Amino acid sequence: MLNIYKFHSNPDELIGHTSRNFYFGDEAKELILQGKEVTKVIGTLYLSGTAITALPDNLTVQGDLYLDGTAITALPDNLTVGGTLVLSGTAITALPDNLTVHEDLYLNGTPITALPDNLTVGGTLDLSGTQITALPDNLTVHGTLNLNDTPITALPDNLTVGTLGLKRTQITALPDNLTVHGTLYLSGTPITALPDNLKVGGDLSLYDTDIKSLPDNLTVQGALYLNGTPITALPDNLKVGGNLWINSTPNLDKDNLPSSLVVKGNIRYK
Repeated sequence: MLNIYKFHSNPDELIGHTSRNFYFGDEAKELILQGKEVTKVIGTLYLSGTAITALPDNLTVQGDLYLDGTAITALPDNLTVGGTLVLSGTAITALPDNLTVHEDLYLNGTPITALPDNLTVGGTLDLSGTQITALPDNLTVHGTLNLNDTPITALPDNLTVGTLGLKRTQITALPDNLTVHGTLYLSGTPITALPDNLKVGGDLSLYDTDIKSLPDNLTVQGALYLNGTPITALPDNLKVGGNLWINSTPNLDKDNLPSSLVVKGNIRYK
């Protein structure tokens, strides 16, 4: 097999061949574990379950970086991960400034409580089961923002997400300028009202909440789940791109829905 390291002028820059599912093996792990000042890893770096306690500053990993099951407690400044960063189950309590993760960032099961102001996540940000209590303003998550089963009580201004998971949180209100390009999950929260002009690009799940009314000009591109809510009426000009679920809504008269209601799917009440 061709030695992909010896032809490179910088021995501290690891070049990995990632086609056909080749990944870094023991050589790359050992260099990192020995404390080498590696600046670039082209490919995926698996450090899961190793004795790693620190990474070099200004490190770029062009593939995925797996640190789950390690004793690492902090990340270096200016870390860039071209793929997914997995920190699940570590003792990480904070992230460095200028952290860039081009795909997914998994922090589920960590003791993290806050995020840096300039965090960039290109895919999913999984914070489920953490003790996170606040998010920075102007946060953009292009994939799913998973806050299920966290103690968060409020969302920041100018939050933009793909899909937003807030199941079993204590969220009581949403910000006026919230943008959700995918699905919004609010099931099992104490929320009772939604902001005006809310637009949801996927499904809106409100089942088993205390929601009593919907705002005017609500647009839901996917399905709207209202089952198990005490909602009493639907607003004029409500537009639902998928199915409208109104089963187990004892206060809603299914035979007296507004004439302006537009449901492109089916109205499910049984």
